[in-house]
Amino acid sequence: MNRLFRLTALVLFFTAAFAQAGGDDNISVSNGRSAITFSRATGGILDISNLDNGHSFISMPGDKPLLWRLQFRRKNGEEIHLNNSEALSPQCTTKTRMLTLEWQNLTLGEESKVIDVRVTCRFQSGNDTAYLNIWVDNRSTKYGLWEVSFPVVTGLGGPDRSDVAMGRGTWGTLYHHPKERLQGKYPSHALPMQFILVQENRNGLYLAAHDARAFEKSFIIEAGKEFRVDTPVMDMGVPGSDWSAPYPFALSIYEGSWMEGCKQYRAWVTRETPWTKKGSLESRKDVPEAITRVTAWLCASGGPEEVAPAVKQFAEAIGTPVGVHWYNWHQIPFDTYYPNYFPTKPGFAEAVRDLTSRGITVMPYINSRLWDSGNENFKEASPAAVKDATGDVTIETYGSGANLAVMCPTQPLWQKKVEEIIQRLGTECGVNAVYLDQIASAPPRWCFDPQHGHPLGSGSWWVDGYRDLLKPIKRWCTSGGRSIALTSENNAEPYMDNIDANLIWTERSDTEIPMITAVYSGYSLYFASNRAFQHGDVSYCMCQARDFVWGTQLGWDGVDLLKPEHEPKLKFLVRLAQLRAKAADFMVYGELLQVLEPINSVPTLSGTWNKPGGDGPVTLQAVQAALWRSRDGDAGVFLANADTESQTYTFDFDSAAYLSVPPSVAAGRIRGISKLNVEQISPDRSIELPPQQASRFTYTVNVPARDALLLVFHPVRRK
Repeated sequence: MNRLFRLTALVLFFTAAFAQAGGDDNISVSNGRSAITFSRATGGILDISNLDNGHSFISMPGDKPLLWRLQFRRKNGEEIHLNNSEALSPQCTTKTRMLTLEWQNLTLGEESKVIDVRVTCRFQSGNDTAYLNIWVDNRSTKYGLWEVSFPVVTGLGGPDRSDVAMGRGTWGTLYHHPKERLQGKYPSHALPMQFILVQENRNGLYLAAHDARAFEKSFIIEAGKEFRVDTPVMDMGVPGSDWSAPYPFALSIYEGSWMEGCKQYRAWVTRETPWTKKGSLESRKDVPEAITRVTAWLCASGGPEEVAPAVKQFAEAIGTPVGVHWYNWHQIPFDTYYPNYFPTKPGFAEAVRDLTSRGITVMPYINSRLWDSGNENFKEASPAAVKDATGDVTIETYGSGANLAVMCPTQPLWQKKVEEIIQRLGTECGVNAVYLDQIASAPPRWCFDPQHGHPLGSGSWWVDGYRDLLKPIKRWCTSGGRSIALTSENNAEPYMDNIDANLIWTERSDTEIPMITAVYSGYSLYFASNRAFQHGDVSYCMCQARDFVWGTQLGWDGVDLLKPEHEPKLKFLVRLAQLRAKAADFMVYGELLQVLEPINSVPTLSGTWNKPGGDGPVTLQAVQAALWRSRDGDAGVFLANADTESQTYTFDFDSAAYLSVPPSVAAGRIRGISKLNVEQISPDRSIELPPQQASRFTYTVNVPARDALLLVFHPVRRK
């Protein structure tokens, strides 16, 4: 850090004390490395700065910058909105590395002096992260709090300077200079994790809700205009309902790529949340081994006479452990008459037992959210259904046209019904996995039934309810000699303590980045790579190559994959699956560290994928590569070549950054490490290559056509 920046840091560190004395219109909180500046007039954020290099993330804060918005409602639906820019200036109180802003006795409609708002911003000692909290004290006898928007940051980034990374949909997406508004509702497929990153070259801004209770919330950003987080409150619209800072919002500056931001979230989430409390996959005893060993999936539908032969053919072709996701194993039509799944189609149980005896994971579909309101038995289920604010049952419709009632996960009737279905599938049919549709995909629904015992409207009770639903099922599935895996649709994070694997089947894009495995590799499993089958061999192989190095269990295409005309696709899938079978220490129990970029010229391939918004063109490098760390501390570089010609790939390797060894480096070597043994693993064989010095070096490898390799760098310690 040069002297100018050091001086700036010290000045801003003491700005708070100076502003309190009335010498400035602004007030800053700093830890000496970063600073957040607030407007004394409105309390809104004026600047977020990296003091080491002078970079600011605010482009246009405006004359009256915002910090919070509040929405209130009466029982008749009448709304009132408050925000800090329209209130009187806040009272400001400062302490070391902390600022408190207070707005007292605000008027709400015809009621005066009934709302107090308090906001704190603090840096903990030895922590580069600022934590923002908000409290709302509501003394109204007419209006209840409905939604809190906090923080609201005006003028964050800009459409011509900022990239935005959001963990939306399948892997996560890096939006380059987005002009449109981006948003996602958590927890759901639209926002599986509760953070976004603003990237301006090597300057990164981490924006995360450190919410271990997983309240429903929406992240919204329009670069250069506004960023905010909208959280519906507990007891929505109940007169006098408050907001008592149930979670802090974390804001941190970092230098590097989006990967650094993901690792910051990983550090928090693996330390402080209930969904990672059981530990990593390596330490957990309640995750069936069979689901961790699956290398490829087949998606099949129908009776055993058509499904079972295809599964056997698929398993024989792959040659390593496979799974089948079995739809329409029941006699009722799809998305109709739920949850009356029994009786099964004739011969289902016998086929399941035959397939599982061959080491195949057999995973039937059930829906774990919906009850057909047209069923005769819905009368008894109706009290346990989700109710809207008028008291009506919440209904959803899909392709079948059936009116499907959303069930409240907190209700014992629904919890026992799901448990009963899974126990019958395990006991009567012998399955070793069950897919529970929609849990990790659909966002929470608001429920206003006062008989359910949870806060009205929103809150953490939705995720808590599913945890209560799944815990006894999980216990039963992995006790008494049983080993039955539980999976769900998409990848919303807070269910993973009881969901073993997640179906990431949604659209693919060449602007995606693997945020989900950057955060959760080694803690959860993901499967599917199915969005290019209809668009030719090149498109298919591009998708398989990229998704393979990012860590998913491949496949989930239909039985058409087994037709002779698709032999090139199947052959590539086989090669990738067989390499994955050798790489569990990395892809199951390890951690994704980096997506690699070649330093040599590697040709690109173009194809068509099913993208958000429909089919569209994609372009990727022919060889996809990623760096993983194994559970034993080895570094592994996975390379997959989608081209019909072999390709040379050259990359930089930094031993100090990528190996699980002390980071101290002397004379270009890592202390305690004499060298790196190198092993090249292909689907067919393993060979030892010349060792490398434990330092930074450039490495070149030839990747065969339509094939994959794993390079393992194993540190050898000095004796």
